[in-house]
Amino acid sequence: MEQNSSRKSWVFVLLTAGILSLVIVVIAIKSSGKHKAKIDYLAEYNRISKPAGFDPNDNAAPYFDKAFELMSDEPNDLENFRNLWPGDMNDDQLQMAKQCIESNKQALDFLKQALSKKYYWKPLYTENNEILKADLINLRGVRKAVYLSNLEAKLMARQSQIEPALIQLTDIYKMGTFIAGPKLLIEQLVGIAIGALSVQSAFQIIDRTNPSTAILEDFQKRITTLSSSRPFIISYESERLIIDDEVQRNYTGLVNRKLFAEPNVFFWRTFQIIRGYPWADMEKRKGAMVYDYLSASALKTPWQLHSEGNDIGGVVEEMSKGTYLLSMLVPNYSVLSRISYRTQVHTDGLITAIAILRFKADKGLYPQDLQELVSAGYLDKLPIDPFSGSPLVYKISGESFMLYSFAYDLDDDGGKHDPKWADNGDGDYVFWPVQYPEKGKEK
Repeated sequence: MEQNSSRKSWVFVLLTAGILSLVIVVIAIKSSGKHKAKIDYLAEYNRISKPAGFDPNDNAAPYFDKAFELMSDEPNDLENFRNLWPGDMNDDQLQMAKQCIESNKQALDFLKQALSKKYYWKPLYTENNEILKADLINLRGVRKAVYLSNLEAKLMARQSQIEPALIQLTDIYKMGTFIAGPKLLIEQLVGIAIGALSVQSAFQIIDRTNPSTAILEDFQKRITTLSSSRPFIISYESERLIIDDEVQRNYTGLVNRKLFAEPNVFFWRTFQIIRGYPWADMEKRKGAMVYDYLSASALKTPWQLHSEGNDIGGVVEEMSKGTYLLSMLVPNYSVLSRISYRTQVHTDGLITAIAILRFKADKGLYPQDLQELVSAGYLDKLPIDPFSGSPLVYKISGESFMLYSFAYDLDDDGGKHDPKWADNGDGDYVFWPVQYPEKGKEK
C-alpha cells in the first residue's frame, strides 16, 4: 500500500511539474507574440561604428581580408620577436625572422595597401542579430599581421633603411587607430596594444640607429598627427548597446525557442518575461547611469580620478546593485582607464624624446626643461603625465637624459623602471634611456 501511495505521489508531482512547464511555455510564447523587439541594436552598432562619410574606396577591409588569407603559418615564437631587436637575436632566430618575412611578402604588400586607406570598417553579422554573439573582426589575423609588419620594420632599420622603417611603424600605429573608437571593447583593447607595440619599436629603432634630424622631425610630425585626437581613449558606446540589447532580449519577449539546444537560456528568458517590465526598466535605467558615468570618466585621467577620490570600479559596482545582466556583463573598468591612458602617455613620451634629441642635435646641448622645447618650437605643448597631473619627468643625466612617467602607482620613484607600469608595486615607466627586455644590448 505504501509503495502504491508513494508511486502516486511521484506521478502527481511529475504531472504538476509538466503542467507548470507547459503553462510557462505558453505564457512565454504568447508574450513573445505580444512584445516584439522595437530596436535592432546590432544595426545601431553598425551605424555608430561606420565612419562618417563612408566611401568603400577608402575602406581598408578588403585589403586586410586578402592579407589575412595570404599569411602563411608563422613560427610559434613569432610573437616573442615583437620586443626583440634583430641585433640581439641569435643566428637561428635571425634566420627564422628573415624567412618569415620572405614567406609573407604578398600578405605584407596587401597590408601596406590596406594602411594607405582612411579607415577599416566591416559590419557585424549574427544569426539572430544579438550583438553579444556577433562575429568579431579577424583579431587573430590582425595580431599576425601586426607582428609581421613590426618585425619587417625592425629588420629594415637594421639594414639602414631607417626612414621607411619608421614610416611603416606609423602605419602600424594607424592600424591600431582603425579598430579603436566606438567598436566592441575587445577590439578596442587590441587596437590599444597595436599602438603600444609600434611606439615601443620606434623607441628601439631611434635608440639603435641614430636617425638624422630630418628623419626624426618627419616621424614626429606623423605620430603627432595620428595621436592628436587621442584615438585610444576607451569608448563605451558599444557596451551600452550590448546591455540594451540583452535587456530587450531577456525581458521583452524575444525568447530563445531552442528549448532542447539551450534549455537554461530558454527558461531564464521565460522567467524574466513572467517577472514583468519593472525589472527590465531597472536594468535599462541603471545601465544608462553606468555608461553615462563611464563615458564621462573616460575623459578624465587616472590622476584626475585619483584626486577626486573617484573609484570607478566601486562606483560601477554600487550602481549595478540589484541587477542581473549589468552585474554579469561589466568588466573591470578601473583597469581599462589605466590601459587607455598608458598608450597615450607612451606616445607622448616618444614625441617628447624625439624633440629632445632634435634639440640636442641642433644646439649641441640638452634643453634645461621641457618648457624650453615648447618655446623653441620642438613641441606644440607640454606633455602632461596622466598619472601625475604634471609634465613628464625630465632630467639631464651625464651625457644623456632621463624621461619617465609616474605610472600606475601615481608617485615619483626616481626613475626606477617597471616594465609593467607599476601594476603590482612601486616604480615608474622610463621612456629614455630605452629599456630592453634582453640583456647585452649591442648597437
